[in-house]
Amino acid sequence: MAKKIEKFPSSKTERSKIFAKTGLKVGSNYARYYLNRSLKRNNLEEQKQKLHSDNANDIYKELTRLRGTALKIAQSMSMDTGVLPDEFIDVMSNAQYRVPPMNRALVRAIIKRELNKYPEQIFKSFDLQSTAAASLGQVHVASLKNGQKAAVKIQYPNVRETISSDLAIAKVIFKRIVKGKNLDAYFKEIGAKLIEETDYYNEGKQIDYFSELYQSEQIITPIYIPESSTGKVLTMSFIEGVHLDQFLKQNPSKEERDHYGQIIWDFFNVQISHESRTVYADIHPGNFLFRKDTKLGIVDFGCVKTFPKDFLEKCILLFGAQISNDTEKILKLYYETEILFKEQEGSKRQEDIYNFFQGFGKVVLEPFHRKIFDFGDPKFRESLNFYFSESSKLNEVRGSQHFIFLNKVLFGLFSFLMKLKAEIDTRKSREILDQAIKKIESSAAA
Repeated sequence: MAKKIEKFPSSKTERSKIFAKTGLKVGSNYARYYLNRSLKRNNLEEQKQKLHSDNANDIYKELTRLRGTALKIAQSMSMDTGVLPDEFIDVMSNAQYRVPPMNRALVRAIIKRELNKYPEQIFKSFDLQSTAAASLGQVHVASLKNGQKAAVKIQYPNVRETISSDLAIAKVIFKRIVKGKNLDAYFKEIGAKLIEETDYYNEGKQIDYFSELYQSEQIITPIYIPESSTGKVLTMSFIEGVHLDQFLKQNPSKEERDHYGQIIWDFFNVQISHESRTVYADIHPGNFLFRKDTKLGIVDFGCVKTFPKDFLEKCILLFGAQISNDTEKILKLYYETEILFKEQEGSKRQEDIYNFFQGFGKVVLEPFHRKIFDFGDPKFRESLNFYFSESSKLNEVRGSQHFIFLNKVLFGLFSFLMKLKAEIDTRKSREILDQAIKKIESSAAA
């Protein structure tokens, strides 16, 4: 059982102290690294990996105490390839559902403040022990007065009020680790998304949106219950099922793994080309449920990204150019999406960046070159791991800030499918991509 915390550090002063402590630890790690390097102790590459690992663990440890937006910022930055060293990805992935929950008295107090009644007055039953505790809030199992089972998500105190101050202080820490022309834009994008994620009314609308479009014979999503919800308490129908790790422990057949893999692959490919440009952007094992009725349950709709039309169209065209190896078009689109910069044209750095993204793009889009693609292929995993390792050497933000959530979707999806070791039929998704490219090109020519 996770250790309960009696006090949530919600004031700016308390949070600033913890951030300051984190900054001192990061600074100390760098000082030790540079000293060892100057004395030429041990292998330099091993020293650098240890530096990244120490920083990731120290930041995770302190930000777990803060929870809220501080932890979410670290998660968002770590998911964007090339933004933070790859050691951060492993450490920050532990943050999901491994955060100390609020104590029971605080849970009751929040519900009373938000809904004007204590949970036992609102619900037929309410489990004060949370079933999941994440960065912005925690989930409790309840039943409505009519007996319907429900999930109630409760936001940690003052999370929304700490966004701007957390971002400002976090930026100082992360600028010591990563550089880049677009870094400020990245933090602005993360801040805007955090404002949305901490508005549970908005999440309720997103639940309704995905339920209307995607609930089917293969997918089940929650039903929003507005009468028992506010901006900081979200009540929805409870979705039964087991998470990915539990599912794999059941030793599922290849057919079962392929079945669920195909569902999640099609789910995201349809979204990317949908006219709304709205995509579920929170792919991690805790948000998907494997059910006995063979449906895939999808929960937690806080992080949903609506991409700007111009950006998403350029990305779709870039995917097509990468698949057809149209180097002239690829180069043009690299500039238009801010992966490359005109003022750096001809430099060795620019050449290295171009070569990296060319190679990485070929690996990422490899599934579209085959009718059936095996995500369990160890060679594919090795290729991805190689480029993840190479990306940490870039140590720089490249590309439009909107890549944060596109990359989060793409690499979250690949990670999920590789864990499933699923074989996927990609023909339908390739047709969808080809149709989207033709539509964009036709519109541009008109």
